[in-house]
Amino acid sequence: MAKSKTMYGISRIDDDIHRTHAWRVSIRRQGKLLVKNFPDKTYGGKRKALAEAKLHRDKVVAEHPPTTRKQFCSTLRRHNNSGIPGVYRYAKRYKLKNGSVKEIWYWEAHWPVGTNSSEKATFSVAIYGERKAKRMAIATREAGVSKLEGVFWASQRGVVS
Repeated sequence: MAKSKTMYGISRIDDDIHRTHAWRVSIRRQGKLLVKNFPDKTYGGKRKALAEAKLHRDKVVAEHPPTTRKQFCSTLRRHNNSGIPGVYRYAKRYKLKNGSVKEIWYWEAHWPVGTNSSEKATFSVAIYGERKAKRMAIATREAGVSKLEGVFWASQRGVVS
């Protein structure tokens, strides 16, 4: 069952062993986890603690907007070795009849399109040369990312109505 948007970022803690009964606001923004607990005892009961948690959550969401799709696409991932997000160099390997292996090198660019799909463009090093193929891949990706709108899909859950 999907979690209600009215409860986005809010969870319940009921631990009888440690005598902890509280609402927890937990929201991640730009790699930082923002957490605050709202104990029932401190706020005068379960309902009042939840009301305060929702107010706090709404304030956090307003002060720390969700990651945009463009921001997400500009993040350099740790496995990237080209230095440019979404652009990489790779080789297609072909086994020839004589048993030898031939490699054809490419620069490839990836970028998201729509909600659940992506596009790619491939540029051959043999055809364009190393530098031009890389420049073409970078330019193509930048053009694709420039068309992106809205927030990163995981952040859409944070739109509270």
